[in-house]
This record gives sequence, structure tokens and C-alpha cells, in this order.
Amino acid sequence: MGAGREVAISLDGVRDKNVMQLKKLNTALFPVRYNDKYYADALASGEFTKLAYYSDICVGSIACRLQKKEGVAIRVCIMTLGVLAPYRGLGIAKHTGNLLACSDKQRRCHQLL
Repeated sequence: MGAGREVAISLDGVRDKNVMQLKKLNTALFPVRYNDKYYADALASGEFTKLAYYSDICVGSIACRLQKKEGVAIRVCIMTLGVLAPYRGLGIAKHTGNLLACSDKQRRCHQLL
């Protein structure tokens, strides 16, 4: 990242056709194996689960699940948030969190966990 060069960070939703990228990232990032329910919950959360790209390379993700609770419109629970080691410190996780907060406001979620 030379002086004056902008970092290209982009986000994309997780869908059936790219859920394998999320699975591969989780294998590289976390010491646990996630079951099918984790991925079903992530897909069901829609705009709250994203893959993060740095210069078109998939380097991170945020996966959430939605909970409906009595008296609360919706709860968004962050299940995982991770960035591959060589790409940490570039603001990628912060970028995903900011987007999540914006989605939260647009959807009128009352709790973000």
C-alpha cells in the first residue's frame, strides 16, 4: 500500500452459490467446524452476512443470525467475524461492522448482539 493508493475493500452477500467461500474462510480462520445450521442461519440473515474482499480477493467475513424476541422487533447476533491474518489492520473488519450498523438502522432492529 504505497502512499496515495486507496485500499479497495468491497462486500458481497452470501448466497447458495458462494457459501463455499464462507466455509473455506471459516476453516482457515477458526479452530471449530460449523454445522449446517450455522450456514442456514447465515444465509437466512440476508444482508447481515457478508464476504469481504480486498482487491477482489476474498479475505474475510461476517456471519449473523436473526432472532425474534417478544417485545423486540428483531435481534441480530454476530456469530463470526474474521479476516485472514495478512489482511488484518487494513480496516476490513471495521468496514463490515459499519455496514452492519447501517443495515441495522435501515431495518429498525432494536438489538445488535
